[in-house]
Amino acid sequence: MSPIDKEALAWALRQAGRPLNESERAAFENWRAADIRHQGALLRAVAINRALDQAMVQKTLRPRRDRLALEWAGASWKQACSRREFFLYGGAAASVAFLALSTMFSKTPDQAAYSTAKGEFRKVPLADKSVANINSGSQVEVRLTSQQRHVTLKKGEVWFEVAKDKSKPFIVEAGEVQVRAVGTAFGVRRYANGAEVLVTEGTVEVWSKEGSAQKRLLTAGERAFVADRASDIAVARQPREVERKLAWREGKLVFNNQTLSEAVADFNRYSLRKIVILDPHLGNKKLAGQYQIDAPESFAKDVGDFLDVPIVITAEKITIGDLRDIDGRMGNTDRSRG
Repeated sequence: MSPIDKEALAWALRQAGRPLNESERAAFENWRAADIRHQGALLRAVAINRALDQAMVQKTLRPRRDRLALEWAGASWKQACSRREFFLYGGAAASVAFLALSTMFSKTPDQAAYSTAKGEFRKVPLADKSVANINSGSQVEVRLTSQQRHVTLKKGEVWFEVAKDKSKPFIVEAGEVQVRAVGTAFGVRRYANGAEVLVTEGTVEVWSKEGSAQKRLLTAGERAFVADRASDIAVARQPREVERKLAWREGKLVFNNQTLSEAVADFNRYSLRKIVILDPHLGNKKLAGQYQIDAPESFAKDVGDFLDVPIVITAEKITIGDLRDIDGRMGNTDRSRG
């Protein structure tokens, strides 16, 4: 075991045993930020510790065989797969590590605030026995009163498992968007101009405080984007899309005919190492498949193989494509006009 892995395991065991005090928390944050390798080592250490704690369910820790197939626009799934298939191993352990980092259980007061850094996940049990699963880069405020349970999503995304209590409705506020539930499970992601609501269980009611749209009911498998000043709220029944968008709960990113630009934007929500597409022409290429959230390097390498473009990976960023390709196309265009 390397020195870094030993340090990571020591931190993982210490955190699993008891909450860190203020000085320990500061030392831990300094250690984690000191070297990008520390983050990967910590994920491995948490996964190992988690696996030992859950020895009775070892089957869930076995690597799964996943397939990534990138499609050119208009190409079929079979055509894309006939070019090449990619098999990714070790994903289950990484997923466990991400989820293990998120499970920091503690009693919460009637008023509390939670936040997550990029790449961090938190699973927070609330005082009413509901659970808030907080995604990367999010800010949440919780206020529980005798009349209602109120959550303000300042930034980011949360998936809620709401404890049933008909006397106290569970209301999530994301900007001007309101979501009301009693006992259900649903996700809310805030955007600059509204919020997306994804329902996995039960029924929720959505509306916009400043909009003229009528309130709408969403049931399990349905999704809706509600604008801050919505004049209408369109509800779509898309259970597979709901699960795809919520795959982050298992440490995964799932793509089903998304563009390369969309996939890169998803990875950049979680990774400290930003992915940059140098050639905008590549951004519209379609892809399908799944990756672990903490595997941007593998994703980029596979994209490079499929699209036959250069990939450069450094400690700060990952680039896809080459600016010279843009210059070459512009030169060809100029010559054809001449």
